[in-house]
Amino acid sequence: MITIIQSIKKMRLKNWHLLFLVVLFTFSCLNNDDGGLGNTPTAYVSFYNGAITPSRIKIEVDGKTYNPKPFDYGIHLDYWYFYTGERNFIFSNPQSSDQTLLDTAITLKVDKAYTFFMAHDGEKLTTLFTEDSLELPESGKALIRLVHLSHDTPDLDLYLGGKETAFMENKNFMDITSFRSIATGHTDFLLRTSEDQELVAMLPDMNIREGRIYTLVIRGKAEQDNDSDPPLRLQLIRNYPNF
Repeated sequence: MITIIQSIKKMRLKNWHLLFLVVLFTFSCLNNDDGGLGNTPTAYVSFYNGAITPSRIKIEVDGKTYNPKPFDYGIHLDYWYFYTGERNFIFSNPQSSDQTLLDTAITLKVDKAYTFFMAHDGEKLTTLFTEDSLELPESGKALIRLVHLSHDTPDLDLYLGGKETAFMENKNFMDITSFRSIATGHTDFLLRTSEDQELVAMLPDMNIREGRIYTLVIRGKAEQDNDSDPPLRLQLIRNYPNF
């Protein structure tokens, strides 16, 4: 069995949850993990696969398969309803006789939102489990955070196009920032090494829209051992609202 290192970082969840419930029911293609909701308290969990090896992951929750089709590298599964309390999550490799990669118990709280980020540290799968702070952006703004899932890169700085100072600095593997306010409109995201400011990745002309919440993911490898290794990239995903 592969040894798993699990890193858990929690960020405070502010008083967003009532509006979050309304928008989730209205706009999202979400479903609960066991059937009808009724009046049962629920939490919300999303998943992101940044693990190069294995490139596909199967998820089971309390012995039930969560994703009928294993989700691939670079895929984000948006927030779904989960019953609260202690839940058992098993992550396995469907390409290797469902070999268990991680078996962990997580306590989910009412109206809280969480994300599992999966990565590979060069030897084994590792996960980052976060409690997501989804406070609504101020008028005319959006919110964004950065998560670093590339194990073979040095410390990195994130720049916004046309800006001389870094937007986020000195980010290491498995670091995740809090959500920060960002101006709306089209912008470039530039990733530079903290030490010598070498440009290592760029995501150009992204349209940041008012009221949305984003996660910017650093994924892939700076040094590719073979052609099948994914290169270092930035990927922008939406957290909420999903419309």
